[in-house]
Amino acid sequence: MVKFLKKRLAAATGPFGELPPGDVLEVSGGVKPCLFALADVLPSGAYGETWVLLYERELVLVRRAAGALSPAGRFELKTGLSVKIAEGAGGSRFRVVREGILAAELRFSIRQAKRFSKLLHVANARIEGNAEPIPQAGEGFVDEEKTCPKCRRLVPEWADSCPYCLHRRRILMRLASYTRRYPLLIGAGMGAAVAGTLLQLVPPKLTKVLINDVLTPSPHRNEGLLWPLVIVTAVVIVLRVALQKVRLKNLAVLSEYVTHDLRVAVFDHLQKLSLAYYSKKPTGGLISRITSDTDRLWDFIAFGVTEVVISLIVIVGAATVMFIEEPVLAALTLIPIPVSLVITAFHVRAMHSILGRLWAKWSNMTSVLSDVIPGARVVKAFTQEKRESGRFTNRSRVVADDAMNLHTEWTNYWPKLSLLLSAGTLIIWSYAGPRIVGGAFDLGSFVMFLGYVAMFYGPIEHLGMMNRMFQRATTSAHRVFSVLDTPPTIYTPHKTVPCGEFKGAVEFDRVSFSYDGIKRVLQNISFRVEPGEVIGLAGPSGGGKTTLINLICRFYDPVEGRVLVDGVDVRRRDLHELRRNIGVVLQEPYLFRGTVTENIAYGNPGASPGEIIEAAKAANAHDFIVGFPDGYDTMLGERGQTVSGGERQRLSIARAILCNPKLLILDEATSSVDSKTEMKIQEAIDRLVKGRTTIAIAHRLSTLRKAHRLMILDKGKLVEQGTHEELMAADGLYAGLHRTQSELHSLFAV
Repeated sequence: MVKFLKKRLAAATGPFGELPPGDVLEVSGGVKPCLFALADVLPSGAYGETWVLLYERELVLVRRAAGALSPAGRFELKTGLSVKIAEGAGGSRFRVVREGILAAELRFSIRQAKRFSKLLHVANARIEGNAEPIPQAGEGFVDEEKTCPKCRRLVPEWADSCPYCLHRRRILMRLASYTRRYPLLIGAGMGAAVAGTLLQLVPPKLTKVLINDVLTPSPHRNEGLLWPLVIVTAVVIVLRVALQKVRLKNLAVLSEYVTHDLRVAVFDHLQKLSLAYYSKKPTGGLISRITSDTDRLWDFIAFGVTEVVISLIVIVGAATVMFIEEPVLAALTLIPIPVSLVITAFHVRAMHSILGRLWAKWSNMTSVLSDVIPGARVVKAFTQEKRESGRFTNRSRVVADDAMNLHTEWTNYWPKLSLLLSAGTLIIWSYAGPRIVGGAFDLGSFVMFLGYVAMFYGPIEHLGMMNRMFQRATTSAHRVFSVLDTPPTIYTPHKTVPCGEFKGAVEFDRVSFSYDGIKRVLQNISFRVEPGEVIGLAGPSGGGKTTLINLICRFYDPVEGRVLVDGVDVRRRDLHELRRNIGVVLQEPYLFRGTVTENIAYGNPGASPGEIIEAAKAANAHDFIVGFPDGYDTMLGERGQTVSGGERQRLSIARAILCNPKLLILDEATSSVDSKTEMKIQEAIDRLVKGRTTIAIAHRLSTLRKAHRLMILDKGKLVEQGTHEELMAADGLYAGLHRTQSELHSLFAV
């Protein structure tokens, strides 16, 4: 009943659930809205509630004041009505304007911005008579603020999923499923572990016989059993050691294979995720999941799992023998167990919370390394070594502080458990001691029972010690599986349209796009590029040029509209086939650590040496390559830092030429180089574009004169298109930019 009430309460706590609270719907008419948002700031600046509900042809406002709900406005979506957002620093205002008069104004915090932005665009589209579909998560908008679908609590920033609803048993069972592909290793390892554990139960029984029948003076004393008992004990010890070696060897190999499989699985899955995922995740955090988190799992699989199994077998075996031999003493042995379970439960909860934050802060610390080490040139150029050292020191100190909390929790828990178990031993001594002295209990049975008590309490104490390893492994496994469970938002559909003969025609059909779900960087863009046509993209910075080519390559999907290649929506094509037919030359070309040959042939690894050389010659790169000490076998530094910017650019052009794409995208391919290098790059580009559909971005407008058509983007809109002569004659934005660049060029020339 309590769980049911909690679920009912959580389901009514908007604004990020599927529906606003039921009482709000009741006041607004009881009908489910298409979209809704919560204005959470009152005109006075205090927090409050005003719900904005968007229906098919109506916008309804519902205000909650002093616990009571009342309608605050109802507006029909028709000509004469408009909705706007006035952005502010700490919050924004949602305005409803009717016939030019402000009809309603609501304030909302930044937390609600995505909802209001989505509602704004859909409402205005319907006012204009367009039945615009409701944008969903994964269709260009960043997901809403993360809320656990089970408990409806906000997911902390350091977590990928709700830590409050984490099912540790399921995580460990999922981790164990990776061992199924190695049945021989796990069978040999666990078989040896079980056999060795059962042998561990033998020595106390032998000790009882040794004391009662051999060492204690009595009429039934049998001194001849001494050496047979010693020999049997020695054999048991040797067998246990041999079985322990088999267990350790097989399980160590098993854990190495499993962690290898996990590392490969995580890395492979990362290749399937879209650029939007990488933009939200720090590089250091992803690296730590593939490296340090999987390494912690190796430790747990190799030793933790078997130690748990062995401990449980010993506990069950020892308890069984104790209850058979001495049931009263066995019952006394269980007295500390309930209290120890309670303190362990609280300890587990505290450890999990601390470890979750600790791993997140560890990722933040490694993120500094992933930023600073590749950017060492910039750091040194601006003499920021001390600042970066301080930044790393601060992040490391935060990690150390949380680690101290971890150690404090651990050191508080361990003595309590140890004291409880020691108290159990004292209870047994207190009960059995007087009975041994009085002759009601024989010494051999008591010594045997103490041996089994040590076996019973020892594993419990050991499990308490292992709780830290258990929690670390659970947290690390959760972080690894959270990557594997992230669905790719850009993927190949089950039913695709074959590319056939790729021609390179491109069409944008009323395309809009947003990176953050708030600001639209492209707004209702429509144009068509014919096969073999060369298109130049220009306009002020931030106009949406790079975003446009990102959509063609399907690095992202549009929020609205369609991007078509050869008349087919790119979302219906095979992703790899699409990108194989598109060649990209970026403004800042990325070269991998490896030889010149490997970098040129990156997109076509099967290319012959002759083809690689021909591509380098076409890119005007052959002459400087043969000047290297090792020619085409010269090793390039990380990110190509050992060659100049112009050389990197020509190598990237050679890489594109070798792929022989039908559709070519050039993103500022001649920027940031001297005039002589620019001339060589331009010659290479002129060879590259022949017979290919080309879309080129350039801020140097002079490089676009050979384009068949120019498209000018400004603030996400296509404001002009035509030839150079047509746009100059129109005396619009392009003509103004061209005159400005000409004046600057003449000034620098002087």
